[in-house]
Amino acid sequence: MKKRMIGAIATVAATALITLQPVFAATGIGNAAFQRTWDRQDKAVLEQNSGRSWTWGPEPISPLRRETYVEGVEGLRPVQYFDKSRMEINDPTADPNQQWYVTNGLLPIELMSGRMQIGNSRFEFRGPARVSAIGDQGQFPTYADLLPLYQNPGAVNPGDLGKPATGYLNVDGSISGFSDFANDPATILVRGENNHGVAKAFVDFMNQQGLVYENGRYVRGQVYDPIFVFGLPVSGAYWVKAKVGGKEVPILFQVFERRVLTYNPANPPAFRVEMGNVGQHYYQWRYNTGATGYPAP
Repeated sequence: MKKRMIGAIATVAATALITLQPVFAATGIGNAAFQRTWDRQDKAVLEQNSGRSWTWGPEPISPLRRETYVEGVEGLRPVQYFDKSRMEINDPTADPNQQWYVTNGLLPIELMSGRMQIGNSRFEFRGPARVSAIGDQGQFPTYADLLPLYQNPGAVNPGDLGKPATGYLNVDGSISGFSDFANDPATILVRGENNHGVAKAFVDFMNQQGLVYENGRYVRGQVYDPIFVFGLPVSGAYWVKAKVGGKEVPILFQVFERRVLTYNPANPPAFRVEMGNVGQHYYQWRYNTGATGYPAP
């Protein structure tokens, strides 16, 4: 949904670094426009022509579905879920060759706020998702835990720009100092859109150049349109310690309208920044597929 959901939500931040978990049966991409959107970034990854991480995921995690959307045809719209996000078509009469014909859901905001969007300005309250947002499932933080960090627009302190991100999210929701990576230039905060400071690692990731698939052939270009793929930042950048593959590691995260980005200094360089499995988490929350969350403190 290109239109951004801005509601009376308390402050929120979220993140999601997740080990891929094959919790859904594989299925094919059910729409030509969805296929074309997937091909642009992920065909090169699947065919091992690029060493970057997935933008959507290796395959859909759901069949093509029609979900309630007030402004859709007969009150419905076609969607399909992937590990990292959801593709959707709000207006099937629009030009299918335009970039915004397929849109990329505002899933992190819905998960944190608990407000499931069913129309341009219609919502159904489900309650914030108690689904783990970072690392292995069944641990802190969940999307519900990240709600107090939400800021849209943000209120960055200009004095923090040009300095490393050192805020640490504790289990009780408080923020304390964390300087273990204060000398890592990737953690320096630069001014981003929406009046937020954004970690340099995330800015560089969103603006990277690489191999993409367009009009039936591979070309080199900017991999992402940041607004289309990620949206605006809606939280600051914070550290948290989370288990990834059973091992606890420090992770820097930041929530954007459409994705959650994580920075793991222990990963190989090409995979230090990754997109969280927001599509998986949202599908679990919306369809009650038995996700294991973290109990309220």
